[in-house]
Amino acid sequence: MAVRVAPRRAPRERDLTSGSLGRLLLDLALPSALEMALFSVVGVAHAYWLGRVGGMALAAVAMGTSLRMVLISPIMGLSAGGMAVVARHVGAGERRLADHAVMQSLLLLFVLVAAVIAIGLSLMPMFLRWMGASGEVLTGAIAYLRIIFIGLLFVEMLPSMSGVIRGAGHPEHTLRINMVYVAVMLALTPILVLGLGPFPALGVRGVAWAEVLGSAAAVAALLLVLVRGWAGVTLHLADVRPDLSVWRRILKVALPTSAQRLSPNLGNAFLMRLVSSFGGETLTAYSLLTRVFGVLQSVMMGIGNATAPLVGQNLGAQKPDRSEASAKLGTVYAVCSALVLGGLLSIAPGRVFGAFGLQGEALSVAVMATWILTLSSAALAWMDVIGRALAGAGDALSPMFASIGALWLVQLPAAAILSSAAGLGPTGIFVGLVLSYLAGGLALTLRFRQGRWKYIQL
Repeated sequence: MAVRVAPRRAPRERDLTSGSLGRLLLDLALPSALEMALFSVVGVAHAYWLGRVGGMALAAVAMGTSLRMVLISPIMGLSAGGMAVVARHVGAGERRLADHAVMQSLLLLFVLVAAVIAIGLSLMPMFLRWMGASGEVLTGAIAYLRIIFIGLLFVEMLPSMSGVIRGAGHPEHTLRINMVYVAVMLALTPILVLGLGPFPALGVRGVAWAEVLGSAAAVAALLLVLVRGWAGVTLHLADVRPDLSVWRRILKVALPTSAQRLSPNLGNAFLMRLVSSFGGETLTAYSLLTRVFGVLQSVMMGIGNATAPLVGQNLGAQKPDRSEASAKLGTVYAVCSALVLGGLLSIAPGRVFGAFGLQGEALSVAVMATWILTLSSAALAWMDVIGRALAGAGDALSPMFASIGALWLVQLPAAAILSSAAGLGPTGIFVGLVLSYLAGGLALTLRFRQGRWKYIQL
């Protein structure tokens, strides 16, 4: 007697165009925030184990990471571009077109990664010297980056394709995928950095190998989700031929978003040069501060990631007022979260940073900067969520121009003047961050209130 097999149930579509906005925002933001926190925790773990290595190991990885972020900026826009196109099709009920856009996003990724690898491997020593790296920091940064570029396809496929899954309204899957990444990373980092068991001590190279291997494991899980269609969109071999019309639609959002990402990444390279001028201790403190606050900022970034598809899908469903309400609510949630979490860290910053091995001047700089960076995180939350809402609607140019203007017209000049000419030292650098994010948040809010984003066609 034949056994009947029940057909596999199609994945449940998540409707973002009706129901409580507050609940939908939290439902989407929680897995996305946890996902971002997982990435940030990896950076904190790196800092902890590299602190056990001693010397300038943490500063070397920070310098290498800063250059890497500059070089991969063209790739970063793919996440926003693919997400915007997929979200619009999902909101309009066009599942097959959403699937097609997913594959086209993947093909674009292959092209951009190949170009970045070629540039990075040939020019990174020159770039690092320009950023102020020398001696132990330069040697360590080069060793770290060579391994990262070998595995760059895995490293960048993970965030890029996670973006399109979020655009389909299923961030819970990206959370699970990135849990694989973090688990492998956290397990391998101490083993490879310190040389536990039969493995040799690789130092900064151990961090790089752990990142590449963790990314490869997570990408395997991500491809399984997309091939099986568990996240509401599916990869089809029939879509593997490049579709230039879809590429243009993705790049319409991706290119300005990439330029928007390039601006702060390049600005951070300038900032690293400025920070390094105050010595290795200040550079080490700055490196740890960015990692610790990265964990706190993951909450507001998760809210921003949740706001973008809410705005995009509701526009696709012809509900612009609901899109506007989503952006406003997301901004309030993000700013309040940044203030609360930063305030908690400010209660005992000396104990927190001392646990990572900071002492003397490095510890003093970290403690001093904590309150300033709390205000900076709140201002960044305001700027980031409004910018992501506009990008989710298809207006990627406004966030790009606001980000570029805030960085180059406010942050870098203010940081240079306050830290040097005004004699504030490292404090002036952190004050410059606050001023720039406030300026960017104000500019984007004014743009958002004009309401032109409601009529953008993709």
